[in-house]
Amino acid sequence: MSAGARLVPTLEALALLAVTLPAALWSRQSSLWFLIPFVVITIRGRDYAEFGLDLSPAARAQWGTLRFHLATSALIFVPYAIGHFLLARWAFGQHFEMRFPADLPWLAFDQLIGVGLPEEFFFRGYLQSQLNRTCGRPWQLLGVRWGPGLVIAATLFAFCHVPLGGIAQLIVFFPGLFYGWLRERTDSVAVPTIYHAASNLLLKVMVLSLN
Repeated sequence: MSAGARLVPTLEALALLAVTLPAALWSRQSSLWFLIPFVVITIRGRDYAEFGLDLSPAARAQWGTLRFHLATSALIFVPYAIGHFLLARWAFGQHFEMRFPADLPWLAFDQLIGVGLPEEFFFRGYLQSQLNRTCGRPWQLLGVRWGPGLVIAATLFAFCHVPLGGIAQLIVFFPGLFYGWLRERTDSVAVPTIYHAASNLLLKVMVLSLN
């Protein structure tokens, strides 16, 4: 395959990003992050499974064991919660009193379907997959093959959050790396979607509980 042909998937993905970002910001419809690439994939007759949309038993078998997810959650969420608490306590003098949003069930559903799924499908399912077609996956981490596409997708994910919350939103680059790794490990967007929603919910609970 020529160098020009290898660039086509990346150029397509960047063009779609240039369309989707302003459309989602202007309309305030995060669902466009899902709908726009889904339409393109459907029109082009591509296999949805290649972009992480596969709920078959064989695909679910790759999602990981309960033991894996318990260990991963402990390694990711516990240090995050403790670090957030210590920073708020020492830097801002805030006190912690556990509180949950009054609309927690609806909030959880919204974070899962309205935020996590659209963003993970675009950035990890579509964008990262297209970048992998150009860059390949030459490296390995904890038994998972990955490539520059993971880092590039996480970078673009972070910059697309800046219009929503300012330069501080670049911090989402780091969870973006984690979600990208989950995408490669599970060959699905379902697992990173769940972690994405859980991360957002934990942040909301922490913010509400610190005063």
